[in-house]
Amino acid sequence: MNKLILTGRLTKDAELSFIPGSGTPKMTYTLAVERSYQKDKNNKKVDFIPCEAIGKHCENLCQYVTKGKLVAVTGELNIDQYESNGEKKSFTKCKVDSLEFLGGSNDNKQDNQNQGFQPIDDDDIPF
Repeated sequence: MNKLILTGRLTKDAELSFIPGSGTPKMTYTLAVERSYQKDKNNKKVDFIPCEAIGKHCENLCQYVTKGKLVAVTGELNIDQYESNGEKKSFTKCKVDSLEFLGGSNDNKQDNQNQGFQPIDDDDIPF
């Protein structure tokens, strides 16, 4: 069984592309995931995991997958092997099955608090 569960923050906005030939939408992004065990608590180690989701839902979802957001991802670990200039190479990524938003980014908290609301002057209330 190949099952991967990751929780981390998005390092940048997701990129949307389309698979040549079929035109199927593909969304790619990188997730910054803290390692669970660390000897030195002051020097935290982070892994940057490339993620890829494929399907029609990517077109709508891509606008919400933005830098700094905390997400949980489930999927499977894929290791693609290829040859470049006669040298064998491999590329590891998470093929995403599901993505869940766990919270907003730290940068946008203050901006979103007052969005759509305007303060009302108490002197304008008739009672």
